Amino acid sequence: MMKDLGLTRNAAASPRMLHDLDSDLAVSNEPPGIEVEVPPNPRLVAMMEREGVGAEKFRVLAARLQYFRKQRQLKKVVITSTIKGEGKSVVSANLAVTLARRQRTLLIDGDLRQSGLRELLTTHGLPGITDWWQETADVSEFLRRVNGFPLWYLPAGEAMGQPLEILQSQRMSEMLTQVAEWFEWVIIDSPPLAPVADPNLWAMQADGTLLVVEQGKTPKKLLRKSLESIENLKLIGVVMNGSQDADHQYYRQYYKSPANSRASAGHERRLS
Repeated sequence: MMKDLGLTRNAAASPRMLHDLDSDLAVSNEPPGIEVEVPPNPRLVAMMEREGVGAEKFRVLAARLQYFRKQRQLKKVVITSTIKGEGKSVVSANLAVTLARRQRTLLIDGDLRQSGLRELLTTHGLPGITDWWQETADVSEFLRRVNGFPLWYLPAGEAMGQPLEILQSQRMSEMLTQVAEWFEWVIIDSPPLAPVADPNLWAMQADGTLLVVEQGKTPKKLLRKSLESIENLKLIGVVMNGSQDADHQYYRQYYKSPANSRASAGHERRLS
């Protein structure tokens, strides 16, 4: 069973508010950001188990998104699911990590009601979108950078019971346009489609939507209804979570073979 990856404020120096993000991105030294604490067996496989089958699946997903963007405008991607508990936040975080290994990426916690990323990343108490909404500060002051590679994170902030005013506002639309100019990818983890309207509002301002379903859990009737509801909201694909297919077994056998074990060890020595 995989546990959480913890993200906490840097105890030595709290993350500096990024007043001038464009300037920070232009310089070679990394701006202060969130310090990553890695407990055993994290669910962020793209960061912690890079040679595993899970990380490989996310590399395939990232490659497909890269292919899609050659054919159409694709930068802001909403990740949603039919119901709660299908793993959309895990998919969002791992996809963002994977994309950030090559391109500057922003992960937005778009669930302003019951954040899944807050639990996954243990970022309780970090100000975010709801705090930005109540202040006059620029959104750059609420961005946090994960140390080590170009992945930024915009928390949801304090939970709200009715965030529709925020999501439907012109200010939110302008904010998304602004951050899209700073990053190559913007991944938005939204609430599930049932029973709130939030994912549809996020999707209308994004370039594409990925729907996460869990094998053996997602009710078929509800899935069909969900697909119909986002038919006109730029659905670009469905991600099957929790699938146990033959690829997993073959992948594990391949990397456990003596030749590939030696090659992997040699690769890690060259990187160290």
